[in-house]
Amino acid sequence: MTIVGEAAALSLGRLEASDCQLLRRFFDRLSPETVYRRFLSPIPSADHASLRLLLDVDQRDRAAVCALAEGEIVGVARYARPAGSDTAELAVVVADAWHGQGIATRLLAALRVAAREAGVTRFHATLHADNRPAIRLLQRISPGLRFYVSAGTYETTFAVGRNG
Repeated sequence: MTIVGEAAALSLGRLEASDCQLLRRFFDRLSPETVYRRFLSPIPSADHASLRLLLDVDQRDRAAVCALAEGEIVGVARYARPAGSDTAELAVVVADAWHGQGIATRLLAALRVAAREAGVTRFHATLHADNRPAIRLLQRISPGLRFYVSAGTYETTFAVGRNG
């Protein structure tokens, strides 16, 4: 874990390959609804292969930042982009007990900085149409954002932007 910012008993760090146990404990604390909203599918538990995939970060084409409280992960934001693209797929998840406390906003701000440094200029997001908190978050960071229905989900693409 590399700490990149700290405030009010919450620190932000870069998720690294060695964080497998931290990520497993985080996943185990997520409600089935939160898991469903993040992965667009019910996933009863995170197996080792899935965790390794989530921890496959190079801080260029695949990056992840996490929020930590008392040494445990309470939120993760990540992006992944295809080689040669300037658009990356975005995903954010915050532990249920920490919803509504601005953690996703802080995580996205840190992820946007990392994305800009890596040459990512746009994020693409896919989410359930009933995920009102995520929709409001994305509209807040990218005013005027439009969503498109695709295969029963909302999709959107927006500029990473200059503001973190």
